[in-house]
Amino acid sequence: MQVLMRRTVVTALLAAAMILGAFLPAGAPEVRLSITKGFGEKVIVVVSLFEGFGGGLIEAEDVREVLSADLRNSGYFSITENLEFVDENEEDDRSSGSIDFQEWLALGGEVLVKGRLDVTPAELAIEATVYDLAQGQALFGRRYSGIPSLWREAVHRLADDIVEQLTGERGIAQTKIAFASNVTGVKQIYVMDYDGENQRRVTTEDMMCMYPDWYPDADRLVYTRFRGSRQETYSVGISTGEASKLTSYPGLNAFAAISPRGNEVLMTLSRDGNPEIYRLRGDGGEPRRLTFGRSTESSPCWSPDGRRLAFVSDRAGSPQIYVMGAGGGTAERVTYQGHYNTSPDWSPKGDLIAYTSQIDGVFQICTVDVNTKEVVRLTSGRGQKEDPSWAPDGRHLVYSLRSGGKSDLYMLDIYELEPLRLTSGAGDYLSPAWTP
Repeated sequence: MQVLMRRTVVTALLAAAMILGAFLPAGAPEVRLSITKGFGEKVIVVVSLFEGFGGGLIEAEDVREVLSADLRNSGYFSITENLEFVDENEEDDRSSGSIDFQEWLALGGEVLVKGRLDVTPAELAIEATVYDLAQGQALFGRRYSGIPSLWREAVHRLADDIVEQLTGERGIAQTKIAFASNVTGVKQIYVMDYDGENQRRVTTEDMMCMYPDWYPDADRLVYTRFRGSRQETYSVGISTGEASKLTSYPGLNAFAAISPRGNEVLMTLSRDGNPEIYRLRGDGGEPRRLTFGRSTESSPCWSPDGRRLAFVSDRAGSPQIYVMGAGGGTAERVTYQGHYNTSPDWSPKGDLIAYTSQIDGVFQICTVDVNTKEVVRLTSGRGQKEDPSWAPDGRHLVYSLRSGGKSDLYMLDIYELEPLRLTSGAGDYLSPAWTP
């Protein structure tokens, strides 16, 4: 498997509270997995029950459940499900004081994860070692320590380290998703873990807030606030909760998109009469108009290198996706299938744009190849699927699905095409945005 450079997204809270150490059993060199897989094939992982003491605060079963889900959700691994035999093997290893690799291989696994959990009211320590079963040797080990309330973050970090070490790809377990929800009665901005856990309200307005987008540091968001019929754009710190106004131009102020470097913002403004795409400084100043005409232009997004942008225009008679240089100029239409295409989001890998397309009266999620214009439909069935947003791995999407009078968020692996529901309960969950 190809080894790639990794960019790490860690919240400021986790970075301050978690300490990572690398370790291996004495005399064991750190090596990479020597399993060769074709496209779509998955590495079979056995996750044993971590030994040690959870102090009544954390159960070893919870650690295994979260770690297994993280690895499964990455798309690169399948998890051995026969836990009765897994636990028998683990008990035998503990009794003998050694690892019987042949017994673990008999379960059909290729990789084994073993670990230890030690928890006191004040401190958490999780140790894990990953083994190549065919070679009968340790691949790598990690130790995470911090406060017990952040145990899920520690497990997410372990999962991402396993993904990176075994595949060279970036994991998504430590990432966050921002969204809007009316669970308290008025739509506000929230943040949650990638798997739907740890939902936390970010804005505390008495006015509707929508359309969040992340800054590159993953510790700030930009969003649109609705003051009656007036719209304003604000930024808010995730850690501090402090909000500051960016724009309050006459008319429409919406769909703000922060540049990959974080120093500029694209948005739709109607300050000159018609909704058009503008490029502004990061503080909302010096708006520069990029589109001109009688049509409606909206929903801009940046290419990952910041050199181009995609947006929606009805200049051809119906909403379609267009691409042009970040400095303006001639726009190229990239969607031709479907009468109504909107909500573009450019893949971090630069090759695809995900968007919403109305097909047979139902909104579905599609992708279009920026170069070949090939369209792939990712969703099907009833229910309105809208507002796709890419995960930083360029493999997963989050989107909202409205069914039965309620909207929830779903995660989708674009190769597996099996939606995973992330939210439930009262209220609607809308306009998701994945951390960059």
